[in-house]
Amino acid sequence: MKKCKILCMLLAVVLVLPIFASCTSGKAVAKDVSLKFVIPATEEGGEDDVRFMKAGLTVEGSVDNPPTVLQAVEEALREYEVPYKLTADGASIGEVFGLAQKDSSDAEKGYFQYWECTINGKFSDDGRQSVTNVYDGDEIVFTWTVDSKGRQDTTVPESTDPNADTTGAIPSNTTAETTEE
Repeated sequence: MKKCKILCMLLAVVLVLPIFASCTSGKAVAKDVSLKFVIPATEEGGEDDVRFMKAGLTVEGSVDNPPTVLQAVEEALREYEVPYKLTADGASIGEVFGLAQKDSSDAEKGYFQYWECTINGKFSDDGRQSVTNVYDGDEIVFTWTVDSKGRQDTTVPESTDPNADTTGAIPSNTTAETTEE
């Protein structure tokens, strides 16, 4: 009887251990970061317009789901009731302070406006703000960027001949199979 109790106790311990192990992977983590939204001066020697600045922002997550740049920004903007919109894919900030992401082009150039994000003065290797993790002491800076660059796509020639032979000569008297008689 005593052996049965010990065996049952060992079995219960073996069954309960995985539950405790899974609970530790979801352990809460908190990161302290700073956040800033800047609109650069339009004239040389002018002063940048800092629209929003928050130091000591604590962002919480877990070991399995660490805090991200987008999470930090959304928490800060919600806390101060600043209206914002995400991009169509929901992965980054698309509009805040009345400045919205926009792309356009003409025959020669492509024009773009967006909130450019840097962490500690560098661009993220991960790309999207929704997957870029933050760490203690990170300084997240969003800078309003307006720029253009030459188009790199190609245009179709103005006149094309739809009957032009582009495949080369194909003999009309050949078949795929040869038969022997």
